[in-house]
Amino acid sequence: MRYVIGVDVGGTFTDLVCLDEKGRIHVTKTPSTPRDPSIAIMEGLSKVASMLDKDVKTLFRETTHITHGTTVSTNTVLTWSGAKVGLLCTLGFRDTLGIRFGIRENPYNFTIPQPDSLCPRYLRMPVQERINFAGDEVTPLSEKDVYQACDFFKKEQVEAVAICFLWSFKNPAHERRALDICRAEMPDCYVCASFEIQPEIREYWRMSTSVINAYVGPKLSAYLTNLMRSLKEGGFDGQLLITQSNAGVIFPEVAIEQAVRTVLSGPACAPAAAAYVGQALDLKNVITVDMGGTSFDVCLIKEGKPMTTLESAVGGIYHMKLPLVDVHTIGTGGGSIAWLDKMGVLHMGPQSAGSDPGPACYGKGGQKPTSTDADLVLGYLDPKYYLGGEMALYPELAHKVIEEEIARPLGLDVVDAAWAMRRIIDHQMVDGISIVSVQRGEDPRRYTLVVAGGAGALHAASLARVLGIRRLLVPKTSSVFCALGGVIADVRHDFVRSITCRMGSVDLGQLNYGFEEMRSTGDEYLEREGISIPDRYYIKSLDMRYKGQYHELEVPIRNKNVGVIDGDLDASALKQLVDEFHELHENLYSYRDTTETEILNLRLAACGTVHTPPLEESAFVSRDASAFIKGQRQAYFEDSGGFSSTVVYDGESMEVGNVIKGPAIVEMITTTILVPPDAFLEVTPYSSFLIELTK
Repeated sequence: MRYVIGVDVGGTFTDLVCLDEKGRIHVTKTPSTPRDPSIAIMEGLSKVASMLDKDVKTLFRETTHITHGTTVSTNTVLTWSGAKVGLLCTLGFRDTLGIRFGIRENPYNFTIPQPDSLCPRYLRMPVQERINFAGDEVTPLSEKDVYQACDFFKKEQVEAVAICFLWSFKNPAHERRALDICRAEMPDCYVCASFEIQPEIREYWRMSTSVINAYVGPKLSAYLTNLMRSLKEGGFDGQLLITQSNAGVIFPEVAIEQAVRTVLSGPACAPAAAAYVGQALDLKNVITVDMGGTSFDVCLIKEGKPMTTLESAVGGIYHMKLPLVDVHTIGTGGGSIAWLDKMGVLHMGPQSAGSDPGPACYGKGGQKPTSTDADLVLGYLDPKYYLGGEMALYPELAHKVIEEEIARPLGLDVVDAAWAMRRIIDHQMVDGISIVSVQRGEDPRRYTLVVAGGAGALHAASLARVLGIRRLLVPKTSSVFCALGGVIADVRHDFVRSITCRMGSVDLGQLNYGFEEMRSTGDEYLEREGISIPDRYYIKSLDMRYKGQYHELEVPIRNKNVGVIDGDLDASALKQLVDEFHELHENLYSYRDTTETEILNLRLAACGTVHTPPLEESAFVSRDASAFIKGQRQAYFEDSGGFSSTVVYDGESMEVGNVIKGPAIVEMITTTILVPPDAFLEVTPYSSFLIELTK
């Protein structure tokens, strides 16, 4: 038997998915170990081996590849724990990183402070050199300046260096030479250049992205090197793949060189998994929600394609420009802490109890009430069956902390306080869903809610009811969805070329040459990684805008746009793309202009198919689920006037076709589904749980 394994390291739990060659899925979780995430990974892999009645070495021998989603890079930026970074920049442009966009980014907040830079001004070293907009050398590179900068960096014990010169995306000769000098002079230092990271017009975006890459690179490098060593010592000789923010995967060596591509990669794979599961059930328009222990991630999937973006900000502060899945994240999760402000107003999050010490009910010393504590008080969780009974919960600790911290100060009883906590956290998540749907002109009532995350299935029906969504899908792998998304992800390398030309004077030869050049570079990567030619495919797009606009829209080049057999664009295909740009602009902004259009960038993704078996489809068994009733317990439902006796089902054993009517609770090892009184739940052929709300 051959296996592929997906690993996703979250703030509270490390999730693992094992998919065998017959399409059968095995899942498990283990508490994360923030000080060294690889410890939890190795413990999780041992649990997977035990589930399959194997030892770890046998499992490793039979595993073709392991995909790994990590929050190391994201958390490095958010916690300010990255490398000491130096920057080489063009003389006269030392303050580009500090000036940022030159405006107050939140025009309605007059008190917001200027963010601290990941590279302080004294470590930004100007270098005399100049390339012009056409890529011609105006001023030769002063190698003396580069050598002096290296001496200064060594004196200051700089751990990483980013290089970003003006117009280097047109001609990287100066950056390439500076890169060689820095690596020779500082062999133990992590060094990167913008022409390798983000060779695209707009100086601040390019510089900020390169600095983030340098900031997280050393820590990610040390982590992945240690993980690869641990896997090798354990007997694993397959391929380790690292997930990116674009939901593709790359080899560890590339991830270390381009570490910024792993920033915000944690939640990116859940939408890919939702599209994959939704496709099997012919669900093309879905909203995926992922509620873990620390955060709540939302993404809209339209016609089977997750929404994407080219611009993002880590923590809302540090900007990077790369293709990534457009996931909206808020600080709301199972570990979100409840607290009262000075006015006595109840809030949930964004602070989280994490896995250490975790919610009060974990019994690990947590002293703050959390969402999980509230769910336990309301009867939704079985204290003896958390993680399948592997971890005990302590209801008395949850009662005590909610009473002391929330109920007593507000003059409520414990149950009312717990219900208030739940309502607040639910409405915070509803707001998050509205941002990716209502605020972008999409009616959520036309979508199916696909639920992920260990805590998601407890809250999903409440969210759907507020939004008017009638149908929810809870995959059996919902609590480990990002890990599943990594398993099914393909290798992907993104490239960009800035050309800036108007449609009236476009040079088709230049466009096609640019695409061919990027494709050739992509093939070099795929060749080194052993991706065969039949397994390669390419995704092309143009960044377009109206003349005079600052922002642009990415317009995908689909097969119907390709005018000739070898894939080159012709005049007819280009006209079709212009029409699609007008339509896309009108859909997003409610108008189209008659102004001439421009092309700003060419984009190409070189991809390699990672072969994974399709999900196992099971035959219909029975509608009757009575054989899987575990018992009953009191659970709180506002519509029922409080606590009511609620049937509890064994979700691990339920069969295809089983139908149950709410109120009900469906328990699985890694998650719990709450079915409200106005809903029906059915088990699908792919062992997912489809919930229909009747009102």
